[in-house]
Amino acid sequence: MQQAKANYLKSMKIVHRALLAGQCIMLAIVLYLVMQQSMPAAKPALDKTLQVIALLVSFAVVFGATAVFKKRLTVINNAVGNLAEKSNHYRKANLIQWAMVEVAVLFSISCFLLTGNYAFAALAVALMVFFALLGPSRLKTMLQLQLNEQEVDGLQ
Repeated sequence: MQQAKANYLKSMKIVHRALLAGQCIMLAIVLYLVMQQSMPAAKPALDKTLQVIALLVSFAVVFGATAVFKKRLTVINNAVGNLAEKSNHYRKANLIQWAMVEVAVLFSISCFLLTGNYAFAALAVALMVFFALLGPSRLKTMLQLQLNEQEVDGLQ
């Protein structure tokens, strides 16, 4: 049983870290390109417009992802009875939440590439910190799914 729990949480952590690493690598590449001026800012005139759009997208995604995740958690905890089904639905809820936040990060990085404005890079870093805080852990899984120690040990 210990092996099943370790694999479940380990696989979720691997996916989360891979998504975060992809964001960091993309930001590093774009940062290098902007600093080397090997790719001049394509649309500096769009800077103000993209700032407003990026902020709106970021706030909408953060609040939307949190709301969707909480709604799915409520459904999981109220409707799903089987622990295997609970764990599958929980994994899907996390993936949806992570994907939504990643969209905002990638949009901010793209705006940074287009304009060369470092405010977009700062926004992307702030969103990546938020994304990192969404990472899975044993305690978080236990609290969110309202499980006891034995049930957490039995996760698949």
